[in-house]
Amino acid sequence: MNQTKSKMKTQDLVQTALMAALIAIGAFITIPLGPVPFTMQNFFVFMAGLLLVPKLTGLSVLIYVVIGLIGLPVFAGFTGGPQMIFAPTFGFLISFIIAAVLISKLAYGEKKFTKILGVLILAEVLFYVIGLPYMYIILTKVNGTPMTFQSTLAAGMIPFLIPDLLKAVLAALIAPKILTSLKRYKANNH
Repeated sequence: MNQTKSKMKTQDLVQTALMAALIAIGAFITIPLGPVPFTMQNFFVFMAGLLLVPKLTGLSVLIYVVIGLIGLPVFAGFTGGPQMIFAPTFGFLISFIIAAVLISKLAYGEKKFTKILGVLILAEVLFYVIGLPYMYIILTKVNGTPMTFQSTLAAGMIPFLIPDLLKAVLAALIAPKILTSLKRYKANNH
């Protein structure tokens, strides 16, 4: 019995570390578009939420953010360090932790495409609700950049709506298939 618990804990740690690493890889896939670059981070945040239970999901994204704040260059543009708290995009990183847990609580193990997509769109809204005001505050109050509500949306949301929706669709399509394969693998190897 203890061996099973130990094995599960090891498997949980491996899955958590793997998702943190995949989010970092997603950050390396970057197209600069102004203060907020296009990355694949949110795709892997979606996948973490859909493939891991809430506790492990939150932990995987938190590990990613902490590793970046410690100084490893795992954020977009190969950046990292405690100064990243003052980067216009840091609010999005905070939102990733919260949204990943929300995704997992609402859609972990879900197979219905429309429900998964709805949850991922809700998570995307949460990314913007947290990330955009943070970006506005950093750009205007810290950096002294003149910004309006419209220019904030133009810089941090409008160019990302369609790509983010496509990432959500892709995650909603493939996550149930991955979970099914993982369950089949576990059943065949126990």
